[in-house]
Amino acid sequence: MSVHVYRPLRALQRVVPTYPANRLIGGAIRSRPQTSTRPFDHDITFTARTFCVSPHCQSGHNKWSKIRHEKGKKDANKANSFSKLSEQITEYTKRYGSDPKTNGRLKLLLDQAKKSGMSGTSMDNAVKRGQGLSISGKPLETVNIEGMTQEGVSFIVECVTDNKLRTLQDVRLIINKAGGKLTPVSYLFVKHPYMHLTGPEDLSPENQTAALEDPILTLPIEYVGLLPGEASTWEARVEYSEPPMQLVEDMQKILPEGWSVTKTGLKYYPSDHVQVEDESEAGDAFRNFVEKLEDCSDVSEIYSNLRWSSYEPPKHEIVLTE
Repeated sequence: MSVHVYRPLRALQRVVPTYPANRLIGGAIRSRPQTSTRPFDHDITFTARTFCVSPHCQSGHNKWSKIRHEKGKKDANKANSFSKLSEQITEYTKRYGSDPKTNGRLKLLLDQAKKSGMSGTSMDNAVKRGQGLSISGKPLETVNIEGMTQEGVSFIVECVTDNKLRTLQDVRLIINKAGGKLTPVSYLFVKHPYMHLTGPEDLSPENQTAALEDPILTLPIEYVGLLPGEASTWEARVEYSEPPMQLVEDMQKILPEGWSVTKTGLKYYPSDHVQVEDESEAGDAFRNFVEKLEDCSDVSEIYSNLRWSSYEPPKHEIVLTE
């Protein structure tokens, strides 16, 4: 768009900036104007710029944003469900064999996993772990790595691997980067077998406690407590240092209707604890350290004698030994 200014009276004198034609590009002045005192004796043409208006950015409250957050929650729940199913498949394969024809519980778990959308590869890998094999078919072995953090927290990292040297190198690197050191600490822990007992979710914790009191009195159980964050899963700690083979079968027989043994294994229980503040540099450092270890695919369990300052004793438990 051009604006034309017509010549005024020749007698009028004023300072008029002049712009050489080669200094104008798209209406923009490339250099300082040259001034002269002379009358308007020619037409002056100015080129007006056009304006562009852009819409302001939205805050993100749209349909896709809501869908994305809901999908994230569903994916997290699905991953948690798959993880639990995988652990149960591995556990029942280890206890009763890998043939679904003779292992009824394994067949039910595989059918449940298939209906929930778990891939066949994931189910096969869970069965292989129960057989003591890796994904590649190589035999698995257990490796325990002991150490202590800068804050004095002792830990035992339990690994299941088909390449012991690789696992040792990976875990040592994580420990060194966190400022920890490798040192024997197993004497600070007591190794006990344990069982997870799962009952009906519609029962209150008080009724669940009453249902477990009589059955566990007949077995060498020293402690039973409701797991944190669980509604109906209890952990029973066995007195023996090595798990008796018949104990799981005996427990399953005497449990009330609707209860079952969902997991068994060996666990390191700390003899004493090191208290760490939840909101502190030491607490953040330990959480980051554990996250790095959990990212290592060969790490199966992490035990430590850390106790957070916000720890509260279980509200529902049965202690059978002093």
